[in-house]
Amino acid sequence: MADETNSPRAPSTGVAIGDMQDYLAIDGDDDVLKSLIEYAEEDARGSIDSTIDIEIYRKLPIFNQAVRTLVDFNYYNRGALSGQQIAYPKSYQYMLNKIRWKVVGTNG
Repeated sequence: MADETNSPRAPSTGVAIGDMQDYLAIDGDDDVLKSLIEYAEEDARGSIDSTIDIEIYRKLPIFNQAVRTLVDFNYYNRGALSGQQIAYPKSYQYMLNKIRWKVVGTNG
């Protein structure tokens, strides 16, 4: 069962490896998922405002969904990204825009 802290309606502490395994319906690949989660969090944070602490972002369900979306995209496209026509899923970019208004608007 998925960790309740990552439920869209519950306060969150971010995306965990077990959460991504459930989301992707896979077992294992802990190190790969850990790396992809860290990358996705930093990519999202850097695309919005890197001066805002990551813990603020992790409290937002939409941020965690953006992280899951980018991890999913990168996990299933490993090795094939050079041939991709798009760098990011459109849904990821949409979520970043929503987060930008939510976080930056309340913090600056």
